Parts: sequence; C-alpha cells; structure tokens
Amino acid sequence: MSDDAVNDDDNVLEDVIEDDVAETRRGRYGWLSLAVAVLFGLLYAYDVWEAVGNLLGIPFLYTAVGLEPVPWWLLIVGVLLPPAVYVLVFWIGRRHSVGGKALLFLLGLAVVAALSLGVIALEVVLRPSL
Repeated sequence: MSDDAVNDDDNVLEDVIEDDVAETRRGRYGWLSLAVAVLFGLLYAYDVWEAVGNLLGIPFLYTAVGLEPVPWWLLIVGVLLPPAVYVLVFWIGRRHSVGGKALLFLLGLAVVAALSLGVIALEVVLRPSL
C-alpha cells in the first residue's frame, strides 16, 4: 500500500468529519451523527422492548399471585420514558460534535436505567407486602 493511498483515506475521513462539523454548526445532523443516533436508538429501543414486556407480563403475574391493583401508571411510565429521553437527547445534541452527541446519548441511557430502577424501587416502597 502506498503513502498516497493512506493519505487519500485520511483525507476522506477528514472530509466526513468536516462535513459533520458543518452540519452541526447549522443545527442539523450529518450522516456520521445520524449513524451514532441510530446506533443508540437501537439501545433505547431495547429498553422500550423490555418495558413493553413488563406491560404485558406483570398484570398476569399480579393476578396469579393475587395482588391488586396492578400499578398501571408505573408500567406506562416505563414504556414512555426511553423514547422521551431519546427525543430530548436528540434535540439537545443537535449543535454538539459527534463525540458530544455520543456522550449525550450514553448519558441518556444511564438516566433511563436509573429512572427505571427508581420506578421499580418505588413499587417496592408503595407495596411492601411483596
């Protein structure tokens, strides 16, 4: 491989980063930033999938064990929380660099995980007979 080929590859990468920086200045997502957003979107979608599983499964568990009432509001909050945080982070990150956007999405995932655990702990506090 010649030095010219390596330099051309470096120039392509630099061009991609420069294009993304230009889009960031305009408050839009470049394709590199969109790739990061889509990757983190899959992780947020997994959290939604878990919440939907809880929404469908926990009422049957409560019925089988004989607990009433089902904490529907907690289940609904669990489903709505990940997309709400994702949209908020997507909006906040529009003027940040790619690395900044990735860190914001990671921080958002941590917030979703912490709040989800908080919701579980709240259920335990509200229903100590479990």
